[in-house]
Amino acid sequence: MHKYLSLIKISFTAQKNFIPVLCARVFFLLLLVCIFNQFWHIVKQENAVSALINPVDFIWYLLIGCVLQYGRAEGFHYRIEQEVKSGNIAYGLLRPVSVIGAYFCEAMGTFLFRLPFLFCVGAVFLLILTNGELPTDFSALPVIFSLMVLSAIFISLCTVFIGLSTLWMQDALPMFWLIQKAEYILGGLFFPLSFYPEWLQQIAFATPFGWINYGVARLIYDYSSVNAVETFIHILFWIIIMICVNMLFYRLLVRRIAIHGG
Repeated sequence: MHKYLSLIKISFTAQKNFIPVLCARVFFLLLLVCIFNQFWHIVKQENAVSALINPVDFIWYLLIGCVLQYGRAEGFHYRIEQEVKSGNIAYGLLRPVSVIGAYFCEAMGTFLFRLPFLFCVGAVFLLILTNGELPTDFSALPVIFSLMVLSAIFISLCTVFIGLSTLWMQDALPMFWLIQKAEYILGGLFFPLSFYPEWLQQIAFATPFGWINYGVARLIYDYSSVNAVETFIHILFWIIIMICVNMLFYRLLVRRIAIHGG
């Protein structure tokens, strides 16, 4: 375990060299928040669906989802894909740590560096943008942030899964597109799942995406211990599933390398 924690720490520290990349992500995050803030103020003026959710609550909801999107290691699945295609991944099998675990630790270290930075900058910006108006359940932020870290674990595992899908698909991009679009739609990134038809909500909650994004972000305006515990259990369940899938991929990877000699 100490080895993996050291890998996470190394990846975390290395992110200090990529501050310009992080600043670019902050810019797009704040731009998106500004656009939707203006959109929901117009909606409120027209008395359209403002009864469903307070505009300030929605902007905070959007911030939480976008932080989870922009906090991940960009293009990391592509790097795994290249190592699989080139056969260099075989050298990772000789290391004293699992190659799957090493990939996860690198992705997670990146996430842990970006997550608090994006969240804090976004939160300060929102307070300025809304003249200090707080969301309905602002006191739930510690619980929400803890669940965001748990979601980051799942997303990092999912990133590794996307890269390793190259073993069968020859290209990780289709799997990346599929999962990314599922996160946008089934995760309720831009609009809460409560706006969706009942049948689509049921589909979303049958997948991990409805929990890692909407399940966490909704607590900013609909917090209860029941909702928080339910979200925690579901995210933990999907983390265990993804760990099992990645372990299966690892076994198949070792077997394929053994058969083909690298």
